[in-house]
This record gives sequence, C-alpha cells and structure tokens, in this order.
Amino acid sequence: MSTDEPTPGGDWVSPGPPLVGHGPSTTPPGYFTGPAPTGPPPPGWGAPPPAAPYGVTPAYPPPYGYGAPYGFQPPKPGVIPLRPLGVGELLDGSFTTIRRYPGATLGLAAVVMLVVQFVNLFLTYYFLNGVASDTVTSNGTIEPSGDFLARAYSVQGLVLFVTMVATLLLSGALALVMGQAALGRPMSLGQLWERTKPQLRQLVLATFVVPGIVLGVVFLGALPGLLVLFASTDAGIALAVLGGLSAGVYAIYLAIALGFTTSALTLEKLTVREAIQRSRSLVRGSWWRVFGIYLLGQLIAIVIAGIIQVPFAVIGGFGSFFSSDTDTHFHFSTLLITGIGGLIASTLVRPFTAGLMSLLYLDRRMRSEALDLTLQRAAAQ
Repeated sequence: MSTDEPTPGGDWVSPGPPLVGHGPSTTPPGYFTGPAPTGPPPPGWGAPPPAAPYGVTPAYPPPYGYGAPYGFQPPKPGVIPLRPLGVGELLDGSFTTIRRYPGATLGLAAVVMLVVQFVNLFLTYYFLNGVASDTVTSNGTIEPSGDFLARAYSVQGLVLFVTMVATLLLSGALALVMGQAALGRPMSLGQLWERTKPQLRQLVLATFVVPGIVLGVVFLGALPGLLVLFASTDAGIALAVLGGLSAGVYAIYLAIALGFTTSALTLEKLTVREAIQRSRSLVRGSWWRVFGIYLLGQLIAIVIAGIIQVPFAVIGGFGSFFSSDTDTHFHFSTLLITGIGGLIASTLVRPFTAGLMSLLYLDRRMRSEALDLTLQRAAAQ
C-alpha cells in the first residue's frame, strides 16, 4: 500500500512513493482551487472604498480586508486536534486519553507495573537484606561496604532494565490506544489485547533490544575503568566514572532516538529492525524538541509520583528509622507498603509518559508526512 492512511483494520502504514499524477498538493487544506467566482467578491475581500472629499471626515468602518472569520479549522474528533501539536496539546492529550480510556490505559499499566514492583521487592529483599551497609576500617573510620555497594548497584541496574522494558511495552500497546483516541473511536482492554496479539512477539523482542542497546553503551563506556579497577582502585574508579558519564551522554541520545520504536512497530506492523530505523528517521532533525517535551513529561510524572509515594514511604520507614543496626534489615512489611505506593504511582504516571511518547510519534508524522490530512479523511468516514 502506498498511502499513509489508517486501514479499517487499524494499520498505520509508512508512506510510500506518490501515485503518478497524484503528487502532493501545494495548496493548503481548506483553500478553493477551482475556477474564479463570477459574482461580487465576498464582504471584506473586495476593493477598498473610494476616498472621501477633502475636508470631510468620514466615519471609520472596520479595517479593510477583515470580514467574517475565515479559514480552515482542523477537526478534533478525539483527544487531539488533527494537525501538528503544541506542547500543551500533547500533555493534555495524554491526560485526556487516560480519563476517556481508563480500562485500556490504567488496567494495562496496573498489570505491567505489578510485575515490575514484584521484581523490585524480590531483588531488594533477597539480595540486600542483612548485608552490612557500612564497614569499620583499621584506623577506626566508617566507610561504605564494598559488598553492599556492589549488590545495591546490581539490583538498581536490574530494576532499571525491567522498568525500561515495562515502559517500552506500555508505549507500544498504548500507541494503539492513542491511534484510536485521536479519531475518537472506542478501545477496551480486550480490544487492545486483540490488536496487540499479532505483534506481541516483535513487541516483546523490541522491549528487550532497545534497553539492551542503551544500557550496553553505558557498560562499554565504563568497561575500561572496571578492568583497571582490579589493578588500581583509585584510577579504576576515576576511569570507570569518566567513561560511564561519557557513554551515558550518548546513551541519552540513543534513548530518545529509539523512543518511537515500539509505537512504529505496533501501528505500522514493522519488524524490530525496521521499527528501530523508522524511529531514528522520525526523530532525526527534531531530537531536541522530542527530548525537551519528553523531559517535561518525566518531570511532571516525578512530581505526581512523589506526592503519591511520600505517605507510603513515611509509614514504611518507621521501622528502619528506630533501628540502630549497621546491617541493612529490610522488613517485608516495609517493602510491601512502599511497594504498594510505588504500584499506585506507576499505574497512574506510566500511561501518561508512554502516551506522551505515542502522541509525539503521531506529531512527528504529522509534521514530516502530513499524517494529519490522512487522519482527517479517516475521521470523516
């Protein structure tokens, strides 16, 4: 198919070459391109009135050229107007989608984030519980325990990887919701599952490949320092930090460049390799805009999640607050309470950030491929 039109089955194919004799029009939508009208010009668009005689002060009519409001107003059948979107419209569209499609957004997020919180609780309890967080040196000073730091960084890395996988999985699935929400069409959790099943294998593969690429870059950057660490502690730490930070900057670039992978995969029915290439091509030339809007969305999500999690963290932290043990004892009840707070917060904010990336994907296609015109035709059917 050579058009960019959403098909009845919900496919959003990538654009192909235009048909012969049907190249893109240079006339903006909403403007008349037929023969010139034969009647008098419409009010406000005719010739200016003749000048008044010298010495006579005429009454001042409305300024020449301004009549009744005229122009093309893009339709808004769903959560967004069908045209390139501003920052406020992107944020509002993501929140509105959650309100209108709670089953498909919050329901899916609750299931996915429940798995993430379980992994976090399991790793924290079984790998950090009872491990001394501080150690006393020969000269009497207290330093962080190397064993505890190694375990803590490993747990945090695994949790970060699982969270990235979950976020990308949500982004891919919620892209289908956003596609229907933009047109004002219904989408239940059951319908979302039916739409996702054909691409589920590719989607799961992509959710592991993309974080693997991003975190792999950071690991490779820190690897020389980790190797030197065995010979010289101070030099190894410095080199590992320097290499990790340098690679981290490039990893941030990659994370944004690959941020549309799952959206393109589910909406355009692509393979993982094709979706990665598609994401990079859509972000190219607009990286800073995508990064800025994504960062703003993350800041909003952090504030909302923090407000929700603080009461749970305070309640769960009472036990450890009164403990004077140098060993890190994580009471299961404490982890459970904070985990419940994390589950509630992530269930609410993850659909927002995932939906924001899906809307950014639609916005980039509207700007670079005139997808808005295709959506307007689809909405009129």
